[in-house]
Amino acid sequence: MSKTLKVLSFLAVSTFLFGYVFNILFSKTCVDARLGFNNISLVEIADHSSSEMPTPWYQLFIFGQQFFTYQDDTFVLLDKHNDNLILAKNSELLTTTLLSPTALVSFCMLIFTLIYLFRAERKKYRHNIALNLVRTDVTKLLESLDIKTQILQHGGLLAQISHAVHVIADNVDRIKLQTDSNLYQDKLTQLIDRHAYLEHLDIQLTEAEKKHQHCGLLFIDLDGFKQVNDSFGHSFGDEILIQVANRLSSIVKQYDIQDIHPIHGLEQNLSRLGGDEFSIFIPKIEDASFCTRVSQTILNEIERDFVLGNKIVKIGASIGIAIYPESASHPHALLQMADVAMYRAKTDGRGIFKVYSPEMGSKIRRYHYLLEELRLAIASQNFHLSFQPIVHVEDCAIDYFEALIRWHHPIEGLIPPAEFIPIAEESNLILELGDWILLESCRQMSAWHNAGMKKVKISVNVSGIQLKHRPIAKWVEQTLEKTGLPASSLMLEITESTLITASEEIIEQLEACRRAGVTIAIDDFGTGFSSLSTLADLPIDVIKIDKLFITQASQNQKYHKILNSISELGNQLGLKIVAEGVEQAEQFELVKSMGIRCVQGYLVSRPETSHNVGTKVLKGNVNHIASTGTSIWLPDSK
Repeated sequence: MSKTLKVLSFLAVSTFLFGYVFNILFSKTCVDARLGFNNISLVEIADHSSSEMPTPWYQLFIFGQQFFTYQDDTFVLLDKHNDNLILAKNSELLTTTLLSPTALVSFCMLIFTLIYLFRAERKKYRHNIALNLVRTDVTKLLESLDIKTQILQHGGLLAQISHAVHVIADNVDRIKLQTDSNLYQDKLTQLIDRHAYLEHLDIQLTEAEKKHQHCGLLFIDLDGFKQVNDSFGHSFGDEILIQVANRLSSIVKQYDIQDIHPIHGLEQNLSRLGGDEFSIFIPKIEDASFCTRVSQTILNEIERDFVLGNKIVKIGASIGIAIYPESASHPHALLQMADVAMYRAKTDGRGIFKVYSPEMGSKIRRYHYLLEELRLAIASQNFHLSFQPIVHVEDCAIDYFEALIRWHHPIEGLIPPAEFIPIAEESNLILELGDWILLESCRQMSAWHNAGMKKVKISVNVSGIQLKHRPIAKWVEQTLEKTGLPASSLMLEITESTLITASEEIIEQLEACRRAGVTIAIDDFGTGFSSLSTLADLPIDVIKIDKLFITQASQNQKYHKILNSISELGNQLGLKIVAEGVEQAEQFELVKSMGIRCVQGYLVSRPETSHNVGTKVLKGNVNHIASTGTSIWLPDSK
């Protein structure tokens, strides 16, 4: 029933009650007047002297009375005596009725009763609104908990709410089980997540401590998974993770190291920690060899083909092993030590497992220490550049300088690039560092170019991370514009392993650099195991032969032949060949005899500061530089 209808009904009932009470009181007044109990004057007239009139509208509440008009006034018939009518004036009757104590008390009681009923009805209305809200909330709760139930058609709101609450109570166990699963379960692989896994480890290690048991923990990280995502998309990557989880579950069953949760039924000794990282807990071991057997089985299983639709994908895994209590005694620490061991497995070649040792902890602490120091050094630009000349074998004329970054730590002293560059690449700090190297290299070369070295280039090393995250052509163009260096005076060095795996987009970016006049060199050639035929397809102008071939060529005939073949192939393709790591005069003469025209190494010069380069090249040599566009760099006599 609507609120308006309820109000109208209340008014109708109130009007009826008022009329009913007034009618009773008015009738009593008429009886009292006829009996002479009140001071109302009576009139006795002949029947024909007055006329009966209909009930006036304002006296609709008076029932069963006859009204007459006499001498232009309204009278009420009280009695008949023979043919005469005994009448009382209507106005006096009304006044007496309304002013009587009985009427006042009755009307007050009536009003109070109506007020009480009104307030009770309003309270009930508000109560129903609240119950409706509760019913709505309970209905939504049923929907959110995915509880299917028939709506109660009979009974009031309370009955409906009570029915819904009973249905929820009947489903509490199922809801709790589902909630626990949702809280602790990885949605993709259906394994428990890191949080639940650490809680389980805490309980298990406490029990192991009481029983003096040894436990094992395997930290598993997939090798090549990122390439699967990049090549085939995340849907393929997700399917790989699901299949990996299934294979690991089979291994847990195979080695009888299961621990099923009694309520939600999830395996607790196997977890997906996040991304492509998994972990297996072995609750009881006699020695570490059991962990290594399990690890080797995992490696074999992961290396099996993954079939995705019509595609076959191959990946691998690296595993770190931590032993309780030797490696650590707390869940987080044990997991961290296994992670450290896994990282060592990655750096030692991937596709293997490593057992944690304290020496690994020292390395990882060193890694994180240098990572933080590297961030601070980049923020304060606490680096400098050294420049190593590359010269022609005929006359030692400078062909170009290679810019090499140096980091002189305020406490550690000189930290070699071989130690901090890999950290910069893994953390993507190489992007900021690389921006600084390119800018400073071009700025220095611009100064030397303006001093007359028009035919000398500056060579800058570019990593695969930079190629992937920097729009190389635009990046180089903006740097050249900022420093005023011609594009023909810049060379970019990219390692062979990076170039042979570069995407088509990166190759196009390098081609755009070449079209602008920038030289592209392939560095460490011979270490990437690329097919020599790929040289024809790569956007390169210079081949830098790795130091390994130079040192071995004079001792090993096979290396001698390979070096000679590379030189001949480069000449046939119109590529400039540079020999790296020339440290002895015999090596210098060897590469010269093979037709290699440029050399780099300590025999010619170690990397020098910009000040030393300026002093040696420019001082007293301005006229020669002006006429040739370069200078001579003679090896230091020792």
